[in-house]
Amino acid sequence: MNAFLTIALLTLFVVLHELGHYISAKRSKIAVSEFFVGFGPKLFSFKRNNTEYGLKALLLGGYVKIPGMDENESVEGYETKELFHTASWTKKLYIASSGIIVNFVIAWLILFSIFTFYGVEQPTLQIETIGVSSVDPSLEAPSSIAGLKEGDIITSFNGNQVSSWRELVGFIEKNPNTQVAIGYTRSGQSYIATTVLESRTVANKESGYLGVSPFIENQKMGIIDSISATTLVEIDMTKAAVEGIFTLFSPENLQTLLGTYSGEVVPDEVRPLSPIGLAQAGNQIAEGGYVNLFSLLAFVNIFLAVFNSIPLVPLDGGRVVLALYEGVTGKKIPDKKLYPLAAVVIFIFIFLGITAFYLDITQPIRL
Repeated sequence: MNAFLTIALLTLFVVLHELGHYISAKRSKIAVSEFFVGFGPKLFSFKRNNTEYGLKALLLGGYVKIPGMDENESVEGYETKELFHTASWTKKLYIASSGIIVNFVIAWLILFSIFTFYGVEQPTLQIETIGVSSVDPSLEAPSSIAGLKEGDIITSFNGNQVSSWRELVGFIEKNPNTQVAIGYTRSGQSYIATTVLESRTVANKESGYLGVSPFIENQKMGIIDSISATTLVEIDMTKAAVEGIFTLFSPENLQTLLGTYSGEVVPDEVRPLSPIGLAQAGNQIAEGGYVNLFSLLAFVNIFLAVFNSIPLVPLDGGRVVLALYEGVTGKKIPDKKLYPLAAVVIFIFIFLGITAFYLDITQPIRL
């Protein structure tokens, strides 16, 4: 059920992205010849004000068609002033960027709703579970050796008072293979215990390990705090999406993905996801609650926005760059000159799309 919900919402987000292009084109007096939900064989359609609206069989998104996106295409039946390539550069910029803006706004609204109505889950300094050794799972963790127990509340580290879980983690990570003193309270009484932290490698860096996990507490947020938190999280998600796209399109990663067809296992963190993969991920994430699912969908919108912002034709970002170039120089770059680059971009996208479907079928993602 959650897999179908994920696909349905993904389709909605893509359609809303295209709706952004549709509305901006109509507001700019630029023609829209088609607006369809889905792809593939046409199920039904109707025409109104020279625009054909309809539904197609494969409900995995949608599209709008704006005459004159390619200055060399046939535009019979439309006036010159209705065509995209004859529009002013400001109108082109508005139309090309509108879909990107819509996805950023959707993501912001999803995150704002989560923070406002659900709140935020924050780790506390109360210990929920005691772990095992990071070196040998059959051995006790440094926390057990120190005598810490579930329910204890950590108050200090090496004599330094700690006020948050993040601060505690920072102290722990900086002290691998070091004897430390942990202050804590249990049943209202204060104690200090000593132990030697283990060392483990995190992101190619030696890091200390105590072996405790925190109790997670839900904290409600006011409107102002929700606005601030939403904006900061969206910025962080955008940075993560940009980094992910650079990784996805890197020559090394493309070579790794080619190994898919020779039977190699592709790491989950570098693989593209098809709608099937997103459904699989959504289904697994929803098991931890719908807040997690909608957080994923917020990131999906941000990824769609960032992906479409890539400054290459035929993506929206390519059209944005062309519009800005025209605005700055007063000159247009002929579409024919962009055909070779567009062909390469389309080829890479087709490769990634086919590979994503293949991986999601043969190597289902496991979160």
